[in-house]
Amino acid sequence: MPKLNILKSSVLPNKIRNDSITIRGIKVEGNEKYSRSYILGKLKLKGGEKVSYSNFIRGLNSLIATNNFDSFYYDLEPTEDGAYNLVTQVKETQTTTFLKLGVHYDDLYKSGLLVNLTKKRLLFGNDIASLDVVFGDNVRYNFNYLIDKGFYWSIGLRSRYNAFKKDVNAELLLDDSQISSTGLNKINAALHDQTNQFYVQTLFRKDFALSLGAEHKRLKVTSETIVNRSSEEEFVFESTDYFSAFGNLRLDTYDNKYFPKKGVYFDSDLHMYLFASHFNEDFESFSIARAEAGYAFSVSPKLSFNLQTGGGLKFGDKSTTTLDFALGGYGNNLINNFIPFYGYDFFSLTGNSYVKAYFSMDYEVFKKHHITLEGNWANIDDDIFETGEWFTLPNYRGYALGYAVDSFIGPIQIKYSYSPEEKNSVWYFNVGFWF
Repeated sequence: MPKLNILKSSVLPNKIRNDSITIRGIKVEGNEKYSRSYILGKLKLKGGEKVSYSNFIRGLNSLIATNNFDSFYYDLEPTEDGAYNLVTQVKETQTTTFLKLGVHYDDLYKSGLLVNLTKKRLLFGNDIASLDVVFGDNVRYNFNYLIDKGFYWSIGLRSRYNAFKKDVNAELLLDDSQISSTGLNKINAALHDQTNQFYVQTLFRKDFALSLGAEHKRLKVTSETIVNRSSEEEFVFESTDYFSAFGNLRLDTYDNKYFPKKGVYFDSDLHMYLFASHFNEDFESFSIARAEAGYAFSVSPKLSFNLQTGGGLKFGDKSTTTLDFALGGYGNNLINNFIPFYGYDFFSLTGNSYVKAYFSMDYEVFKKHHITLEGNWANIDDDIFETGEWFTLPNYRGYALGYAVDSFIGPIQIKYSYSPEEKNSVWYFNVGFWF
């Protein structure tokens, strides 16, 4: 893949490099397929505004990350009032199709081989289509299509399918009377989830991605732990099509997804489940809201910290539990309302509301070799924001010591975790980028 060359003709005073710059007008030349609004959206500039020089450079880096241009030339021309006009010249890359391969292993999805096909300018000058297909222990796919219009409303389609088998907390699938009659606290369940979304997206205050859309989710959960006596077939806990409207607000300036040394992160989501198919005969509408925030910083070139907090709640009807929150395990690509939590196996802690705090210390002992020390604390149960339990000392704690290598196939990680409440340890192992 050709490397983007960034050329500049202006020599800026050091004061500007450490301070801010006022940009009066913006001129874009050389673009044939990609619109002006697309380029300005990546630069996060509109003109007639004052921006910090660091944000100006961050916008350039955002444009670089698209890999849509072979070169980008810019000139900052001084104006009579002490501001600048930004003049840009771009050269669009002619490469629009990419084929990528990857391998991955984790404790939930097990082993997988990824085949990714990406096509830019498929139907329009500034669109992109991407298809991931994973072959292995749990076959899955992820399709994304986006017509990117920068500061204007972009239009997107998403479709994914996930499947896995895992022991889950019985409270996620059974009510209290069923748990009492069966005596089960864990159920070996097979989950199949296909989710399709249509959405529109725009930039909010330049840095936040705001999305609004409609979603169809087909969720099926079965188990051989409980057998249907009449047919001796696997028991079906859930086989429902859910229809919802959703909104999402996201900001991510982490400099590294897996080992961040600086940046902030914010992700909030509201799903309003309005209709469901006949399997869920007693369905009544409900909503689920959640939010997560994080801040990463470094105190030396080798030592960095990451602080995070998050929470979520359900309001409306409470009878549908298969979409409730479930904490446990380790993962960077969990679906629905499954939340990673050290010290516990996947989906061990459940409830319709939760709060969580997280802390990590990362020491890069050698280049791309990391020793990590992490801790997380949480309260999770039904209606903890109504009972006040969300503001009490945490009921669940977990700590983890890990070693990781940031390799060309992605992070290779091994973590030993311990929970004081369970007095039990859990190992996590991961190879490759999460998908």
